[in-house]
Amino acid sequence: MAPKKRDIPSERVRLDGYQQFPIIDPREQKFWDWYLENRKNRRAFTMAKILIIAALHGEMGSQIQQAVEHGDTEEATAALDDLLDAYMT
Repeated sequence: MAPKKRDIPSERVRLDGYQQFPIIDPREQKFWDWYLENRKNRRAFTMAKILIIAALHGEMGSQIQQAVEHGDTEEATAALDDLLDAYMT
């Protein structure tokens, strides 16, 4: 017997991109290692979704929120660098 159809439909979400090699930046290498370890797990999408939601709601800082809303990758990277510098020093 077929499973009962859900009242609210779901939609497939894809975030496509390319990773250039060799990876020189240790931060990108850490991402790549995480990706390789988790790409077949269902939790990888959930973790990425939680980070994006936090950035959009300003929970990681207002600079990051504005950069993510505008879709400006360079601005978002700079804002994340500023945030990391504040915590690392």
